Amino acid sequence: MKFLTNNKLIALLLLIVAVGVIFVLTRGSGNASPNGIGEVMRMDLEQRVTISGQISPKRRLDVRPPFNGYVQKLFVTVGQKVKDGDPLVTFSPTLVGGERNYPVRSVFPGVVTQVLRTEGEFVGEQSEQSLVVRVEDLSSLFVLAAVAELDIAKIKRKQEALVRVSALIGETFPGEISEIALGARDKQVFSSSSAEFQIRVALKTQDPRLLPGMSVLMDVITDRRENVLALAHEYIHEDSEGYHVFTADGTRKNITLGLQTEEAAEIKSGLAEGERVRVIDFLNLPRIEE
Repeated sequence: MKFLTNNKLIALLLLIVAVGVIFVLTRGSGNASPNGIGEVMRMDLEQRVTISGQISPKRRLDVRPPFNGYVQKLFVTVGQKVKDGDPLVTFSPTLVGGERNYPVRSVFPGVVTQVLRTEGEFVGEQSEQSLVVRVEDLSSLFVLAAVAELDIAKIKRKQEALVRVSALIGETFPGEISEIALGARDKQVFSSSSAEFQIRVALKTQDPRLLPGMSVLMDVITDRRENVLALAHEYIHEDSEGYHVFTADGTRKNITLGLQTEEAAEIKSGLAEGERVRVIDFLNLPRIEE
């Protein structure tokens, strides 16, 4: 008798788990009910373009040797603040004493962010590794990014951008588009990739954790609608007659769309607030005769 009771208990638990799984699997997204019915609602919509980029300083000075020679003297260290005209490094064609060589000087106030060579080290003029000292003006930062040609028409100056830095997970920083290139970046003639246009996004915040060279991902808000009728895309279908939906009783209704985001579309006409519609069954749509 005790064995039978345990079996019944196990069966009951299995039934509860099965019901829970079916409930989760049949739940719809958004305001959809388990039977695939959704409702037209008022909401705020934001259209966004996501772009990757890199943080850059207001100004940057890369000091490289003007000839093949040696680092004769370094006047700075990493983190040191310099003024306009301060000496940075002196180069010499040889290490023989008595030569009078003039130092390379900073051309703007900034911070020494990199010192990559030591005194007495040989440096080549044409070498890929010829950078000796880098000075950057960190008084303001911006993001340099490339926008695909399919999205460039949506991008405008003064648009808001939400910047996410790869090294600072979970944080966003406000930005604003300050410059848009008027021509596409050069690319190989036979390249299959689309054209890209360079943009600059000015960061509106001063944070010592933000450093030049950091990679970022930005959401540029290209358009916004507040308190408009909207419907998720899974309820909307387009054919040769335009956009339409099917109401809960199966009636087809033609609709006009406004702003579209990744999740939903603005309903300009054809539906009223609270109206119930069916999820589109894309696998069983009627065939269009040629």
